[in-house]
Amino acid sequence: MVDLPSDYTEIHQYARDVVAFMHKPLSVQITGGIHVNDAFVYDAWSQLPSEWTAWWEPLSNPQDAQKDLINSLRKEPEARQHDLQGRPDSLSEWLDRIRNLSLDREQFVLPEEIPHVEVPEILASRMATKKLAEVKAGARYINHVCKANNITRVVDIGSGQGYLSLTLAAACDLKVLAIDGSAKQIAGSKAAAEQAGLTEGDQITHLTRFVTGTDELATEISTWAKGEKCLLTGLHACGSLSEHMIRLSTTTPCISHIAVVGCCYNHITPFSPSNPTGFPISTFMRSHNLNLSTSALITGCQAPTNWIHNPNSIFGRKHFYRAVLEKLLFDKNLVADGARPVWGIRNGDLRSFHTYTSRALSSLNLTIGKDISEREIAEYEKAYAGRSAETAILWTLSVLLCRVVESVIVLDRVFYLQEKGMEEVGVLPVFEYRESPRNLMVVGRKGEGV
Repeated sequence: MVDLPSDYTEIHQYARDVVAFMHKPLSVQITGGIHVNDAFVYDAWSQLPSEWTAWWEPLSNPQDAQKDLINSLRKEPEARQHDLQGRPDSLSEWLDRIRNLSLDREQFVLPEEIPHVEVPEILASRMATKKLAEVKAGARYINHVCKANNITRVVDIGSGQGYLSLTLAAACDLKVLAIDGSAKQIAGSKAAAEQAGLTEGDQITHLTRFVTGTDELATEISTWAKGEKCLLTGLHACGSLSEHMIRLSTTTPCISHIAVVGCCYNHITPFSPSNPTGFPISTFMRSHNLNLSTSALITGCQAPTNWIHNPNSIFGRKHFYRAVLEKLLFDKNLVADGARPVWGIRNGDLRSFHTYTSRALSSLNLTIGKDISEREIAEYEKAYAGRSAETAILWTLSVLLCRVVESVIVLDRVFYLQEKGMEEVGVLPVFEYRESPRNLMVVGRKGEGV
C-alpha cells in the first residue's frame, strides 16, 4: 500500500537508496553538516560542486537560482518547461534524483460512492479553512475504515480542541476517546462537545494524558474499549508522539487499525543509549545506520513549493548578515565552538549590517568598541559585500531535501509496523498538499494473532 516512486517496485531497495542518498556528503552538508549561519566560517560555497557554483555566480539575481531550485521539486511535466536554461547536467541529474526519491504527495481520493462527512456547523464555524479540509478528509477516511471493518470506537490522540474527535462522534456515530496532554485543550473540547449535544462518557470521552507509550495508557484504553476493537488516529501528531502512538497500536490488544499523520519532525528524539526508543524506531532503518541531524529533521518540515515568492523579502538579508556576523565572532573567538547565539532580531534591525550587529551584540552582552570595533564591523561588511548570493542559494539548498527526509521518516514507521506484524501497512497522502503539506498518513491493520 506504499505507492513507490516510478523507478522502484520493491520497498526495501527504495529505502536503501533513500538512506544512502541522505548519507552522501552533499546531503549531509546541506541538511546541517554546515549550517547556513556558518557558511563563511567553513566556506560552505567552495564545498559545493564547482560547476554548479560557476553557473550560479554570473546570474544577475540569486532569486533566479532559488526559484529554479524550488521549481525543480515539482513533479508535474509542465514544470520542466520553467527550468533555467544552461543548468549543468550534473545539477539537473541531482535534482531529478531528489524528485525520484520522494514519495508522491498528490492527494489520495476515495471513490465517490464512499460517503462524505459533514462537519457539524457548530464545529465548522470554529475552524480555519485548512483545518476544516483536514478534518473532512481525515474523518471521511477513518469513517470508511471503521464501517468496512465493523469498528465502532476510535481513539484520537493529540485531540486538541476536539475537531476530529467531535466530528467522528457527531457525524459518524462512532464512540471516541479524545486524549490530549493539555488540560486547557481538553476543557475546550468538552465545552464544544456539550454545545454539539454529545454525551460525555458515552459518545465522547475525554482524557488528559501525556502520551509516552506507557502500559498505563494501554490499560486505560482497553478499559474504555470494553472488549471492542478500536481504530487509533491522530492528525498531525507532533514529533515523537506519532512514534509513541505507533508503538501503542502494536501493544494494545483492542487497537486493530491505525491511521496517523505526523508533523513537527524537529521534535523527534533520536535513538541513543539513554533513549533506546528514539528515532529511527524500525530494525530495518537502525540496521542501515540511518542518522538524521536535528537540522535535517527540520528540513522535513519545509514545503518550499508552497512558498509565495516575494522579490522584496528581507529574509535573505537576515541569513546573510547572520553568516557575516558568525564569521566575525568566530575569528575573534567570542562564541564557543558549537554555540548558537540567540537574539531577537526585528525587521528594523536589518536596515544595515551595523544596526544588525549592534542588536546582536547587545543580546550577547558584548559591546561595540570594547569587544568589536567599528572598524572591524565595516571591514567585514566590505569583505563579504559581494557574497549575499551564496547564503541565499545555500539556504534554498538546505530545504530541497524536504520530501526525501519526510519520506525516510515515514518509511521508518511503515517498517516498524510491518516488523510488529501489522498488515496492509501503507502511506496515503490524505490531504491536499498545497493546503496541508504534512499530508502523509501511515495506516495499518493488525494481523491475526498480533
